[in-house]
Amino acid sequence: MKPGRTLLLGGGALVLLLVDAALVLLSIQSSAPVSRPVPAPAPEQVFSQASQSVAMVYAVEPTGRITGRGSGVFLERGVLLTNCHVIARGTTFLAGYRQKRSPARLVAYDADRDLCALHVGGLDVVPARIGDAWSVQVGQRVYAIGTPEGFELTLSEGVISGLREAPAGRYLQTTAALSEGSSGGGLFDSEGRLIGIAAFVYSAGQSLNFAAPVNWAVGLASRASGGAASTESVELPPALKKEWRPPLLK
Repeated sequence: MKPGRTLLLGGGALVLLLVDAALVLLSIQSSAPVSRPVPAPAPEQVFSQASQSVAMVYAVEPTGRITGRGSGVFLERGVLLTNCHVIARGTTFLAGYRQKRSPARLVAYDADRDLCALHVGGLDVVPARIGDAWSVQVGQRVYAIGTPEGFELTLSEGVISGLREAPAGRYLQTTAALSEGSSGGGLFDSEGRLIGIAAFVYSAGQSLNFAAPVNWAVGLASRASGGAASTESVELPPALKKEWRPPLLK
């Protein structure tokens, strides 16, 4: 056999082997499972889960008159976070979930950030899944759940519209609707994780709603659930019982 013929046959065999190998590789790749992004839960799914951690909060004076009404979020079993301005003018407190009401005790507070922790028992609630406010980005979709104007477990949808600095730290600005009574409610991300505590609204404009980052609330809840704080009631300082004003934002 001529050498040239041998080389020709050898080269053809090599080409066939390369083609076969490519076909095998293509077959393996086509049969492998394709990784696709998991879609975010639908709003009704977020509400179904997150609403189990949101309650109504009432502050009552000795005569029985309600002096404050707002919302709260359970961060731990028996520990409800709300805004101090919601309860500041009351002497006794109540928390409610759906048709049930239970007495609440103030066990810890952060005066600079207007956050108060209440100890509440007897409600069929589930602590919120905790997110991270420091990783939040402008444009991110969010949901607010609270008790605006006394309408329990109201859901509103929006986006993070800004990150605003204040003396106490950075607040989350959102277009998710908030009203009187929303204070202390939860701001949740698209996965149903708590990222903020609804705090205040600038009524001079539209959709200028703000929430305290959940990271602040987590620290306060930890204080409230451990040691003497979980068994002893505390009182707010007189300065917090005056008319509350939102912080200056940048």
